[in-house]
Amino acid sequence: MSTSLMNTADTARLSAASALQSLVPELVALTLDAKQAHWNVTGPAFLPLHELTDELAADLRTWTDRLAERAVALGLAVDARAATVAASTKTPFPAGWITDREMVGELSARISTLAERMTEVLAGLELSDPVAHDAAVESLEGLEKYRWMLLAHTR
Repeated sequence: MSTSLMNTADTARLSAASALQSLVPELVALTLDAKQAHWNVTGPAFLPLHELTDELAADLRTWTDRLAERAVALGLAVDARAATVAASTKTPFPAGWITDREMVGELSARISTLAERMTEVLAGLELSDPVAHDAAVESLEGLEKYRWMLLAHTR
């Protein structure tokens, strides 16, 4: 008889759920940053960046919801309260007007940071929950697409 309170499947399931939980506040923070950029971007690239950041925010909400709901399906209550999201943010997005070039730099750097974190989490998800892994891969692919689209404005 095992002395463990959880079997291997339970451990893997909760490990995957915990990994997803670690990403959710960061995705919510990036969603808010994208909306902040959307409302306050200025400069010659205003219109395409205004539209792009709105699309980014909508996709981020979709990815966040998918990862959060998978964590819940795996048995973990998700925490994306304002205080939790704020605690996940190392540097706040600039307040007020932001030029198109500054905004691209800020958002692409934040996307890169989150993409790196997501890449770190993927190895564990692949072993513990293939469904969570696939959801995270889809989110990572989208993040990298938006980083490319943003950076195209600076070339």
